[in-house]
Amino acid sequence: MQEIKPLLVLAAVLQYGSMNEAAKVLNMTPSAVSQHIAKLEQRHKVKLLHRSTRRLTPTDAGRELQQYCLRLQYALGDTLQALDNLKVEAAGELNIALPSGMASAPAFQQALKKLHQDYPEIQPVLHFSDSLADLKQGNIDIALRGGEHALQAPDLIARPLAEWRWLICAAPDYLAAREPIQRPEQLLAQHWLHYLPIKRIPMRFERESYVLEIADSLHCNQISAVYQLTLAGVGLSMQLNGEVATPLAQGQLQVVLPQWQLPALTIYAVTSYRVQSAKTEVALKILQHYFADGLPRGESAV
Repeated sequence: MQEIKPLLVLAAVLQYGSMNEAAKVLNMTPSAVSQHIAKLEQRHKVKLLHRSTRRLTPTDAGRELQQYCLRLQYALGDTLQALDNLKVEAAGELNIALPSGMASAPAFQQALKKLHQDYPEIQPVLHFSDSLADLKQGNIDIALRGGEHALQAPDLIARPLAEWRWLICAAPDYLAAREPIQRPEQLLAQHWLHYLPIKRIPMRFERESYVLEIADSLHCNQISAVYQLTLAGVGLSMQLNGEVATPLAQGQLQVVLPQWQLPALTIYAVTSYRVQSAKTEVALKILQHYFADGLPRGESAV
């Protein structure tokens, strides 16, 4: 039992690449971290780390031991989470990580309202970011993600919520000032906005097919910025129908070449553990209900 803490300290050092960073995470002093590593090496007569003024790297033995230390670290985290999940009261902070574009999705908005209405003791904390949140290292209870990268690690649990289709969208003012777009080839001459590069996007209409690839496009580092600039008439962009249902229904956006079908994206609710706390469990059920229910009544999926 006395060797568990030094092994956890070693796992942190190998994970963060320095004793100073590991000390911050473990709430220890760097000297205490160094002493734990030294005792582990002395006790087992094996060198685990190469130390220099510039960097710290594992020896061959350290690399071999690393996978077991990380397993121990994850097992401890799972155990503590399991203890927390024994709480039967749906209350407390609920940390949700989600892409910035999800804020405009009616399904998410309605789920958030329902959660507040039925479970006022739960306090959602929304972490908007267009990069993948690390569920193992952060305090994230649920991450909403789309596509093949929903599972950043094989031990995460991904629950499918909905399948949303990509649409090419533009503001009415943008389209009114230009020649009507009737063929995919005309898309190449338009102003485009993107978060991810628009490369090799298959489009289909009846027996016809076309591969869309836009080289000249304005890059934005937030999905929500692409959405807002598209609404403002700056250019065309690819949007998910689940996120733009409201502006489409209100006429703030129009679908370009609506008869041409683009790929779909599966939206997932991802968690670190299969057994959830009461607050996470009820939130998952509400999300699953509203996302499965589709778009708001009277709004077209196109």
